[in-house]
Amino acid sequence: MTTERTTRGGEQRATEPTRGLSRRDEPRGAARKAALLAGLAVLLAGSALAACAAAPPRLHPVFPERPAAVKPRGRILFVLSAAREQTLGDRSKRATGTFLGEFYEPYLALTGAGHEVVFATDGGAAPAIDPESLDERYWEDEARRAQAQRFVERAPQIRAPLSLKRARAAADSFDGIVVPGGQGVMVDLLDNADLHALLAHFAVKDQPVGLICHAPAVLTRMRQPNPLSRRTVTSVSSFEEFYIETFVMGAEAQVRDIGEQLEDHGYDHEAAFPGSAHALRDCNLVTSQNPFSTDRFSALYLEALADYRHGARCASRGRP
Repeated sequence: MTTERTTRGGEQRATEPTRGLSRRDEPRGAARKAALLAGLAVLLAGSALAACAAAPPRLHPVFPERPAAVKPRGRILFVLSAAREQTLGDRSKRATGTFLGEFYEPYLALTGAGHEVVFATDGGAAPAIDPESLDERYWEDEARRAQAQRFVERAPQIRAPLSLKRARAAADSFDGIVVPGGQGVMVDLLDNADLHALLAHFAVKDQPVGLICHAPAVLTRMRQPNPLSRRTVTSVSSFEEFYIETFVMGAEAQVRDIGEQLEDHGYDHEAAFPGSAHALRDCNLVTSQNPFSTDRFSALYLEALADYRHGARCASRGRP
């Protein structure tokens, strides 16, 4: 697999979370941008990055010695962003929200497999959809995009979602949780205590936790250690962040360098070639890199759900 490692060999890692805009020294920032521009030239030239092995999962599913009764299909909680505006590093503002395909494609996969999906947002507000996610480049066909837009506009369950507080009170009624990406996550979900508590609740019960694209950044704001600490994960890559900021947003995000922050907090972060489909499963934790990874994410998440329903628990492989 082609990967982009964020690890900087031999450096001492910070133990406290980075808040707000990442403060990097100027020489390092200039070197980073130069490296990313060089990578863009390689991409445009059609060259391939050198392959390297991904870090193995920290945990793996262990099944009962005697087959247990299969749990019935239960409800899955989808937590969406309701943030409609984002402030960038230069203090300009842009419309934001949940990335449409990153929630709609997994929603179709899970409901198609017989699972009920329940939506929740901060305060129970109707979710916001990032305008960028409507661009045709993120969709295989126009019909699917139109179908997703109609669903957001008309479906009662998404127009009137649960509040995160109500979802937290009803956490035992769900079998798992999915948090789709989009820059809106960085506005109203990144430091949300109710979401942090929900993630820890599902993780400690070995129930599936799915974090897509920007959503793995939430792991850096949870209290450490927690049941998801030190896992192998992926997220939007530094190259993809740079591309989005340069060609879509027009300025740097206030919260960025997500892969580096995950490494700083003890996670093994792996990112594949920019724009490729890439998702990882570390027992009950499933993460994915970008909007093109939803099919792979959905397949891995359904695997984790099936294992949970068959009584699997997460055990260590003995890694330090």
